Amino acid sequence: MRAEAFFVRRAGVAVAEPTGGVNQWQPSADPQRWWAEIDPDVTFVATEHRRLVEIEVPGTFPDHGRIGRLIRDAGRAAPRDNADRRRSSDVDGLFDSLDRVPESWLPYEVRVSEVPGSGLDAFVGTLLPVPTYEIRDVLGTGWCDVIRVEPWLTPN
Repeated sequence: MRAEAFFVRRAGVAVAEPTGGVNQWQPSADPQRWWAEIDPDVTFVATEHRRLVEIEVPGTFPDHGRIGRLIRDAGRAAPRDNADRRRSSDVDGLFDSLDRVPESWLPYEVRVSEVPGSGLDAFVGTLLPVPTYEIRDVLGTGWCDVIRVEPWLTPN
């Protein structure tokens, strides 16, 4: 499966973690809900920038932890441009919508952050893609365009 990942060291072990929808890795003591071990044949360079990778995954996923093995690094991912995104300033509405995110979406991160001068950025990181109609059904027609729902892994 394809993914965008950060290469980090956790307890001295090189792993690939989901990006959480951001362009640069922010140091955190807490690992993501899922991660992939980096194959010893893949050159590992810790970097703060997102990488395009291929991850070999088993047929089922654990509740958390190792989900597979990174087998290919295709290089640095292009920066994301979120400047034209619709944003909201309705904190209560955003949190009410985010509270409805079901565990069946396999979320690894659900957050709201302020973008100075632009409003609030709401993000839901899922392990796998969620169909657009399901996002609309759960979040509502007004919120599905304001809340970013992005999968970590996508089929090749």
